[in-house]
Amino acid sequence: MMLFAALLAAATETPLVQGLPAEVAGYAEEASGWVLSGQDLPRDYRVRLLQMEPSQRLQAIIFLRRAGLLSGKAWTLDDILRPVQTTGEKSE
Repeated sequence: MMLFAALLAAATETPLVQGLPAEVAGYAEEASGWVLSGQDLPRDYRVRLLQMEPSQRLQAIIFLRRAGLLSGKAWTLDDILRPVQTTGEKSE
């Protein structure tokens, strides 16, 4: 019971996302929920990241990698630096 309380407290504290831009912080909080519930990344995670500014995308990728969620296909530098993609554009 104490372990659960500690995990819950750690998951709800803001230092985890402190200093991140709002869009990245929101995504990081959502990703933390995935980790705590044992879920993998959603299928559309690349599309969602491509909708972020490149600097925010890089921060989100770093967060996902450190959280242990991002272990599959590597992101190329071109993908990381690609301009923001709207939902109507198709990702590669």
